[in-house]
Amino acid sequence: MGVSDSRHPFLINYFKFTGMRKIILSCCLLLLTSFLMVRGQKKEVYNDFSRWSLGLNGGISIFRGDMVSFSADKTYIGGQGGLQLGYQFTPTFGLSLTADMGQGKGSAKEWEKEFKIYPTGGSYYGTEPEAGFVRYNDLYAKVKYFTVGLHGDLNVNNFFGKKELRRWTVLLSPAVYLQKFSPKLYKKEDDKRFDTSSTLDNDVNLGLGGDIALRYRASKHVDLQLKSGVAWIANNNFDGVVTCCTSKYNWQANLSVGVVWKVGNNKKRENLMYAAARSVAPVILPVKEETRPVVKEEQKPVVKQEEKTIENVVKVEAVEETFPELPTIHFKRNLAVIDTARYAGELSRIVETLKEFPGVKVDIRGYTDHTGTDRINVPLSLKRAGALKTYLVGKGISADRMSTFGEGKDMSVDQKDIYTEKARKVEVKKHE
Repeated sequence: MGVSDSRHPFLINYFKFTGMRKIILSCCLLLLTSFLMVRGQKKEVYNDFSRWSLGLNGGISIFRGDMVSFSADKTYIGGQGGLQLGYQFTPTFGLSLTADMGQGKGSAKEWEKEFKIYPTGGSYYGTEPEAGFVRYNDLYAKVKYFTVGLHGDLNVNNFFGKKELRRWTVLLSPAVYLQKFSPKLYKKEDDKRFDTSSTLDNDVNLGLGGDIALRYRASKHVDLQLKSGVAWIANNNFDGVVTCCTSKYNWQANLSVGVVWKVGNNKKRENLMYAAARSVAPVILPVKEETRPVVKEEQKPVVKQEEKTIENVVKVEAVEETFPELPTIHFKRNLAVIDTARYAGELSRIVETLKEFPGVKVDIRGYTDHTGTDRINVPLSLKRAGALKTYLVGKGISADRMSTFGEGKDMSVDQKDIYTEKARKVEVKKHE
């Protein structure tokens, strides 16, 4: 007598329970990992970066069940297409929602060619089959499917470096899926339906899998991507063949190309995926704090040398109190050119002050925002300081009175301003 899972409800319930338990545990692990990653960087502020993206994908698909795409007599390649909606929480982690629709075909494996099957989809394992059966190898399955997936997107590049605005990015995306399969069985000899109408349609089930994607930053607004994914199918009947076996070896794979539109980049620098991953408290901050007392200690012997008479002490203090704090000059991104029209008032005040105190020497220190690396930022900050010095020399200030320094990234600004104009500046201060 034939044996199918329709005659073994205990086996069905057992396998469904086991598969569901695996999926639930995997979902919990994924959510826990996501929470920890977002919690570790929750204080990060990236106001200059967008977070949403919308993608369109299309490609090929294959599957493996009782029927397989790489069958004994022929290779069947299916097709699929879909949409994706993504949101970046940090440069390293985001979530995406995908919806895909496709169709695939498959037939018997080599060692299943002589297996027997009935129009109900039930397989027969006995020695005396009833009338109406055909062999696996005489049929092929056509499977239409629709899947919705929730992905946790990990930017792999940030585990090996912190380069900003990179051209290539690799994303690893574990996922859980809702899957709906609608299989039909056809005879190879005449391509006519073998199964009875609609009896093999499946209910929605859960699946587990993921994608790996290679993303290319084609422009500020558009990315191109090559994506490959695989999903375990917790449904032993998805291909139209009903057996009593487990579904742990059933899977579906795809390879697709796509276009991703980075939403909101008209007013932003880039998508947050391309920002450099940074810790909440940069290690360079304590270094800056340690340098300040060193500078103050160097001031002490200078004051002591001047302490010959009460008059001298009074004169030194008077100079320090009356020399004012000068305004800062700010710059556009990646430029070391002073906007003399915009900062006409600030520049005039600096010139007047230096002429008012002709004996005072000053330090001109340039800074950049946190975009890019020190190899780029330190020379740029020095050029900005040099641009202001050149301007002041042209206004009659002696070059010997001015020393220029390139400090690179400005570590004194608030975290929310590290990518803004507030960090791209030049300061003029009395030389100590």
